[in-house]
Order: sequence, then C-alpha cells, then structure tokens
Amino acid sequence: MAERANKKIDSAKRAMDSLVVEIADASSESIVIYDAEGRIVHWNEASHLLYGVVNSEAIGKTAAELFGESIDGLRPDHVDSKRSWQGIVQRRTADGIPLLVEIRVRRHRAEANNADFFIELGRQADPRIVEGDSVGIQRDWVAVWSIDISSATAALRKMASSGEGGANHLSASDPRFLADYLKIKDLNLTAAKLFANEGSPAAVIGKSAYRCWPKNHRDALLDMTLAMLLKAESDIPIIRRIVGADTLSVWRASPEHPSLISVSVTGSWSDLETHWEIAAIEQRYRNLIDNIPLPVWQVDARVMSGVIENLKASGIDNIEAYLSEQPDLVRFASEAVVVTEINESAMRLFRGTRREDFLQDVSYLFAGTPDAASRVVIAHFGGGRNYSEEMKIRTFDGELLDVLFYVTFPQYPEKLDKTLIMMIDVTEQRRIEQQLRKIEADFAHAARISALGELVTSIAHEVRQPLSVIVTDVDTGIRWLAREEPNLPKVKSIMARIMENAHRANEVIRRIKDMAVKSDPVRDVVDINDIVREAALFVRSETQTHHIAVTARLPGGLPQIKGDRVQLQQVVVNLLINGIQAIVANNPRIREISVETDQSANKIVLIVRDTGGGIQANDLEKIFDGFFSRKADGMGMGLAICRSIIGDHGGAIWAENDGTRGAVFRVTLPIVDASREVAIETIPRLIANR
Repeated sequence: MAERANKKIDSAKRAMDSLVVEIADASSESIVIYDAEGRIVHWNEASHLLYGVVNSEAIGKTAAELFGESIDGLRPDHVDSKRSWQGIVQRRTADGIPLLVEIRVRRHRAEANNADFFIELGRQADPRIVEGDSVGIQRDWVAVWSIDISSATAALRKMASSGEGGANHLSASDPRFLADYLKIKDLNLTAAKLFANEGSPAAVIGKSAYRCWPKNHRDALLDMTLAMLLKAESDIPIIRRIVGADTLSVWRASPEHPSLISVSVTGSWSDLETHWEIAAIEQRYRNLIDNIPLPVWQVDARVMSGVIENLKASGIDNIEAYLSEQPDLVRFASEAVVVTEINESAMRLFRGTRREDFLQDVSYLFAGTPDAASRVVIAHFGGGRNYSEEMKIRTFDGELLDVLFYVTFPQYPEKLDKTLIMMIDVTEQRRIEQQLRKIEADFAHAARISALGELVTSIAHEVRQPLSVIVTDVDTGIRWLAREEPNLPKVKSIMARIMENAHRANEVIRRIKDMAVKSDPVRDVVDINDIVREAALFVRSETQTHHIAVTARLPGGLPQIKGDRVQLQQVVVNLLINGIQAIVANNPRIREISVETDQSANKIVLIVRDTGGGIQANDLEKIFDGFFSRKADGMGMGLAICRSIIGDHGGAIWAENDGTRGAVFRVTLPIVDASREVAIETIPRLIANR
C-alpha cells in the first residue's frame, strides 16, 4: 500500500506545472500543494519555517494527518463549489504548539494533463480578527519599533572621551538627553496608530522614537534602551519588564545590523480605551471605503509582492520578456491575489447581490480584458505607485462595460495587504462619444458633398478635357484606318494616347467617388505630401480659372502619419478652397496660395498661406466654431469639421494672419515613428501645372 501511495505521489509531482512549483519555492508565504485526494505533493521552505515540519515528513500526508483531524479546515468539497475557499484554522506545529493560520485554498488544473491540484497559501493569523474565544490563543496587541542607535552610540562615545565621568556615569544621571538621538527606522501599524497618531508608519520614519512611545512607558523604555547600549553585545540578548498589564521588551536586532535595536510594548485588550481607539480607526477606514462614490476593491497582494521581489533578486529585469516565456505567472497572480473588502458601488457595478461572491481571487475583474492582468503585473514589477488604463469588464450577468481602471500599490513600510482598485463606469460616455463620432462623420460627408458642389465647374472641366481628347483621337484614328493603306504606327500612337486620357478621366472619377461615398474612416499609414498633391488636383481647374498660382514646398523623406486618407484630403481641400474664395473676394494684386510641409520634433507640420487679405481680428477665435461664416451662402461647417478631423487624429489646427497679406493655417499631426531619422529634401513644385 505504501509503495502504491508513493508511486501516486511521484506521478502527481510530475504532473504539476513547473512554473507553479518554481513560484511556490520562491514565495515567502507558506504554499502547500495537495493532489486531488488531498495528499501533500509539495511543501515549500516557508511551510517548514511556519510549522517546523521538514519536507520529507510532510509529503504524502493529508492535512488532517499532519495537523490533527479535529482542527483541519481543508476539504476538497470546500473548494469545488466556488473554486476557492478561505478562512482561519487552528493547527499545531511540529512541537505540538497551537497555531492560528489564515489560509486561502484554490483549485488549480495543470495544463499538461488536466490534473487537479489544490494550492493552499497560508500565514500566521492575527488573533484580533478571530471572533469568539480560542483556547490557547493570547488576544493581545503588540507595538514594535526598529530604532537606529548610531547617533546615540556616537553621543555616548563623545561623552566618554570628554572625561565627564565616562559613559557609565549616565546610568546615574538623567538619560533623557538620548531621546532625540534614537531615530525610528521602522515600526508596525499598531505602533503608528496607537502612539504616533499616524495612519501610515512612513509618516514617522526618522523621528524621535521617544516621542512616539507610550507616554506612561517612555522613561522605562529609555532606561532599558540605555542599559542595552551600555552592555556588550554578547552580555544580554534581551531586557524585559512587566509594568502593570503591559510587557516592555528591548533587544538587539541582529549581529548583521549592530546599529539597530528593537523595542516592543505588548498590551491587553482589557484596556477598553485602546481597544475602542483601534476599532474606531478601523471603522473610519471602512466608512471611507463605503462612502466613496466609486467602486472600490481592497485586495491582498502580498503573495505577488513576494514573488516579484524574488524575481528581482534572481536577476530578472525584463518582466515583459519573462511573462512572454512564462504566461502562467499572470494566471497564478490572478488566482493568488484575493479581494478582502468591497463597497456597495462595486457590487452595483458588477450587478452582484451577495458580498461573498466578490471576496474571491481577482480573476473576475479581468474577465473582460484578460491582457490587462499582464499590464498590472508589469506595473507592479516596475515599482510604480499607481497604474491606470481603460478596459472592459464582464458583469456577473454577462454584459461588457467600459471602465477606467485604477490600482494603487502599497509600498514599504505601508501595510502590503491593502492594495486598492477603483473603477469608473464610462460605458454611457463611450456610447455617446460613438454617436457623436457618427454625427461628425455625417457632417463631414455633407461637407465633402458641399465642397464637390462648389467645385462642380472644375470637376466638369477635369472630366470633359480627357473625354474631348479621347473623342478627337478616336475620330483621327478612324480616318487613319479608313485609308487604303492604314498608318498602323500612327494608329498605335493614337490608341496609347486614348488609353492615357481614359485613365486620367477614370482617376478623376475615382477621386470624386472617394470624396462622395459615405464610408467608415479607415486609419492607415499615409504620406502627407501625397495627400497634398491629390487635394491640389481637385482645385486645379478652379485656380486656373481665377488665375491663382499654387506653389508647394514638400520636403522629401518626411515620416509618415497614421490617419484616414479621405478625411485628411478633405482638410487640405477645404483649406485650399478657403484660400481661393478669399482671393476671389478681395481681388489682390498678388494671387497666390502656398502649401508647405515639414517635420518639427515628433510631428508633421502642414502650412497653407494665401494672399486673400487675412481674417478679421475678432473672427480668429470663432472661425473654427460650427455654423460661423462671413459668406452669405456659407454653412460655416468647413473649418469646424477640419478641426474635428485633425483633433480625432491627435493633432491641432489654428489660424493667424500674415500681416495684411493674408491668412495662414497651421496643422500639426503626430508621426508614426518619431525615432526614425529623416532626410529632408526640398523640391519646389508648381502643382497648378501638373
């Protein structure tokens, strides 16, 4: 029987995911892995430290066999119904000492062979969170300070060398001169809340420990500290006094840190004033969470914090590359990080009715956007204080919602089990934005049709000219073929010219169709210079009719931009039409429109200048407003749509006057790759003569 059981254990070990085992071994928290029958198949070093049981003694046993039948809190049926279970169980160590342990258990399925395992994460529980009386559990609070004594030691040495009776003389004098030399290096949350009136330990780091000790014990603790400083390191490891119901302790931290000592005060909950002070602080915290008008989750991410620290210690510095090679780490993180508190707003957002449904691992938060979990791990690894993104969540009734997701990571020496997650529901806002984009697209389409209407004469000329040439060439070709001896070389030349003009007419029609057809925007990588050249072809006949010269400075080698070709072409056409109309209305002596493109930092710059007299000063701030126009028959939508299109492309557009000469419109658009080197080549080109 024993041999068969050992074979099953060995088989289960081989079936486990290697990454799960690697993470378990790296964790500073107890991680025990059970097979489907509840037998231990993996026991990490932290479990050995917690229970005092070595690996070889634990493997193959059930929790009941190892910890005692009557006090074992783990059974597979606890986990099967909800895939996870958490609670507090009373166990015993290898020496038989009762131990209160907070455990979380979740089922894990190995991808290699779909074998089921149960992963238990455990840590020694805080007795204060246990309801009722527990036999053998001391229900006290402990305030602890880690104190830097280097300045105090230096002061003692200086006094000893000055001949003022030596350091030992201080034992008979007032030791309070040392008070401000004892600097707090670290302290626990109880010490900060009870005696420093601070919610975060970080607020008192570096301050005088004496000022943050309990007032009724300050002098006693100072005497004990001085006694510790005057003793050799090997003389006495700890000094302890019992004062009333409290126990005071002072001891050296460790030989590796000779400049640090530790001080603790242990009190009883029979001190009701202290008890209710702590309770009031915790209640204020809960009230704050509950009354925040945003969905809030408090999660315990200590396991993942330990894993990240171990990864860094092992030399991992590129977490993105590591996650691509070990994608199971994200799955493990989602299952190991658990929700410990939520507010009513969070329940309403996910449309849940029972608080217990939310107090599980955080994987349900990322069900709508699984990749977001990886980005949170990357942000946590990077040591950032906060991380945010827009993502989708899947509610408990299956609907997808758009939310702004925020997470705040605690940092040492803050309490690491209080990571906060907040969400803002922007579903309705995104729906309205989508409707607005549709309305803007409809307006843009109407504006393109309007622009084509204004250019109808030019368009008719653009189409009529190649068609007229085709008709003439066809007549000529027929005559050459009708001769007794057809001139075939001449006919071939005429046919080639017919084909060329047919393509030219077809290209004009294609451009008109692109501008006229109503279609969804398509973002692609485009060349701004090509867009300018094609837009200029639309207005070529119009500029020739009104004797307006169009010149361009289009440097070669400019970086490309990402955008919708038709929309950007519409912007350039509108700016050119505005320039033409301004010149026709004012009839200046110099009739010219210039178009320039350039690169500035990580942006493409487009500049359109005209000699139409400029824009009235009072109108400069209004010309991009919808329905504003100085033309009697103008709709006032052209420039408003231009601003909308450029803004949607991440750029900007504005207007100014070039003295009294005319108007200048400037457009900036982000380039696709700002890091690419660009060779600027200036090639002046007369677009009107193309």
